[in-house]
Amino acid sequence: MHFFSFETRRSAPWRIFAACLTLLILTVQYTNYSPLIPELRATLQISAGEVGLFSTLLFLGLSLAYLPAGVLIDRYGARPVLLASTLLATGGALLFPLIPHFGWLLAMRLVTGLGIGGAFVAGASVAAGTGRLAALGQGLYGGSTQVGAGLGLLLSPYLARLFGWRGAFFCWGLPGLLGAVIWLLVDVEEQRPLRQGGLRDGLRSRAVWSLGLAHMGTFGLGNAIATWLALYLVQLDHLPLTLAATCGSLALLSGMLFRPLGGLVLGRHWLGSITLLRLMALLCSGGVICLALPWHSTLLSGIGITLTAIGSSAPYAAIFNEAASLRSVGKGVAQSLVSVISSPTLIMGPPLIGFLLDQTASYSDAFGTMLLFSAVAIVAALVAGPATAREQWSASYPAIDPIQGAATTSDDPLPSTRSE
Repeated sequence: MHFFSFETRRSAPWRIFAACLTLLILTVQYTNYSPLIPELRATLQISAGEVGLFSTLLFLGLSLAYLPAGVLIDRYGARPVLLASTLLATGGALLFPLIPHFGWLLAMRLVTGLGIGGAFVAGASVAAGTGRLAALGQGLYGGSTQVGAGLGLLLSPYLARLFGWRGAFFCWGLPGLLGAVIWLLVDVEEQRPLRQGGLRDGLRSRAVWSLGLAHMGTFGLGNAIATWLALYLVQLDHLPLTLAATCGSLALLSGMLFRPLGGLVLGRHWLGSITLLRLMALLCSGGVICLALPWHSTLLSGIGITLTAIGSSAPYAAIFNEAASLRSVGKGVAQSLVSVISSPTLIMGPPLIGFLLDQTASYSDAFGTMLLFSAVAIVAALVAGPATAREQWSASYPAIDPIQGAATTSDDPLPSTRSE
């Protein structure tokens, strides 16, 4: 029975489940402050632009953690990085509501972001190392991000009503302790190739850069817009705050369907990864255009939110599986660099939208500016096809000896079928 339990904890489905649950617990921090913006502004006496710094500091922490986490994962494996990162994120989230000063609140958001960033890259490495389940596992893993962000947006008004805004933030920090316990129980058997591209190779990789920029204009753009959706629906569609937060959360929660669906499409070879990425970049851009149009209607809001939700969610598995399967760059480094390159919209988007709203009181200007990121993503998706094909199929290690071949396991993701 002992050995059966050990093998169960090490199995691919269990690893995928553990990674998804941990990410869900942590990513509520992405949006849990969004429905509380009016209360935060009144209590802390800050502007809309300053409120956006809660998102900026969180995602700055993510960006700073990605590269060190990727290097550590390639060297020591994903499990210790996941455990340490989850504890760091939980500590920052629990300390956040206990501090009265705005500057220290931002510091705790940075600490929380550092932990989430390390956990995110490590979990993506675990999902990518599940063999034939890699595409579906990566989609489910990405979907859990959307579930966490959606729950943060959906439940924060209710928690604030019961416990106040500080109590709501404390409630969101407590489940992180469960995430740490999970990685004390889960065993991840990892054998890495003796030779693999490091950070320098990743920075020189056209495939990594094109995938990262495409991710910036899909996932990053969608999350920047989602931060302001509740307020958008309150001010333009005149919905009650609770209902607006619910509608906004549904856009994020839809990712739990569309991200695994993207993985399923790839696993069944219905579309190639690059084709899927290009289509979704266009779809996301169309959604933002609908939201930014000066002639507003409830129908346009619904269409815009739907298109943005699908376009920012579905290509997730394609991007991270492509990064993990590059032969010229280590898996951890490639995935972490993609995340770093995608971070400008996450870091700059929410405060930029808030600043433009303060200056112009116009969502057309605020959301319309975000289309610059979308244009970059569309171009990057076009470049990604030849770039990834070259590095995934043509690149090889200078010498592959029998020892190295034996050290590389079947856990590495299989090359995906693409349509260019």
